[in-house]
Amino acid sequence: MRIQQLFGLGARYGVLRTARVQFPRGLASAPTIPATPIGLQRKQRAPEDTHTMRRRLLYQMRKRGILETDLLLSTFASQHLPTLSRDEMSDLDVLLSNIDWDIFYWATNKTQAPKEVSDMPVFQKLKEHAAKRGSTIVRMPDL
Repeated sequence: MRIQQLFGLGARYGVLRTARVQFPRGLASAPTIPATPIGLQRKQRAPEDTHTMRRRLLYQMRKRGILETDLLLSTFASQHLPTLSRDEMSDLDVLLSNIDWDIFYWATNKTQAPKEVSDMPVFQKLKEHAAKRGSTIVRMPDL
């Protein structure tokens, strides 16, 4: 079976690249890949004290990679992270395992958050924080 695909800049100039795909014996077509959820898959971490967890979460909330999410999460962290309980920080850790755009759209009510996320008390605080931001100019808080 031959599959032709357009790749990167080649697509701009109409360059086609052909690849040969071979399926295992006995399969007439591509195998079915089971759907796996994106995000909410926790990494197993070594036990850490509350101070270390708080500092790790602060770093993860400032260095996401997408400016909109960085600004939302870093301002939330500067205002709320010092007062979060251990359980709320654990929920926040789970929330941060999701894709940046998902977190941003869920917090700003652009898309519906999954039930596992919307049931988290810390997520409700994040949504309230996002709603209060308004149209003011936001910058990263100082460390």
